[in-house]
Amino acid sequence: MTDPANESSASERILAQIRERFEIDVDPHKLIQELDLITRQYSADIHIFGDSSSEQTLIEAYRRLQSQTEQFKAFLSGPEYADLETDIYWAALHKNVHDPEFEISVIGQAQSKPGAAYLKELNQLLELLVTAAELGITRFSPVKGRKRNYPLENLVRRLAFIWTETFERKFTVDYHQGSGLTEAFEFVELVATELGLSVTDTEIVTSMRTVIKERR
Repeated sequence: MTDPANESSASERILAQIRERFEIDVDPHKLIQELDLITRQYSADIHIFGDSSSEQTLIEAYRRLQSQTEQFKAFLSGPEYADLETDIYWAALHKNVHDPEFEISVIGQAQSKPGAAYLKELNQLLELLVTAAELGITRFSPVKGRKRNYPLENLVRRLAFIWTETFERKFTVDYHQGSGLTEAFEFVELVATELGLSVTDTEIVTSMRTVIKERR
């Protein structure tokens, strides 16, 4: 694994190879930042998953997160908080915070309460938190027949996002005798090699197939 002190140089080397091999021209500063983050996250994942009990610990943590978030949502919907929108509105004025992201449409002649947009934004964030917890539970649930390489899967998951969203290319893998034989596979292999990861082509293919299945 690459020394964290050399992350930026590794990311710069990866960027140069990406441009040459795949003829991709992107914002170098943004991509280097993303690659640095991926490297640090991989190091953290290696530390987390070094303990064989980590999967179950994480599943239990995500279950608590899901349960407590849902309880908090139910708590806010209690009758004593029927005018919570207005309370939030006055709190926002007091703290001089940013305007909410949501615009609340007016239905007929009924005017929304002050602060309704703040409450809608809060509710959406809580919904996202519940979904994140559900995905975490699914992601770390054991799979029969093989031991999952979670650090590699997480790295591939982030690289898939770069490949599809930043490079605007399809993230595919064509399994053949342990090798991926697609540009997306070559991209993941390039990053893994430059970061000094001890992973085989077959391990990369397996992680890519897992991530591709998730993204469908």
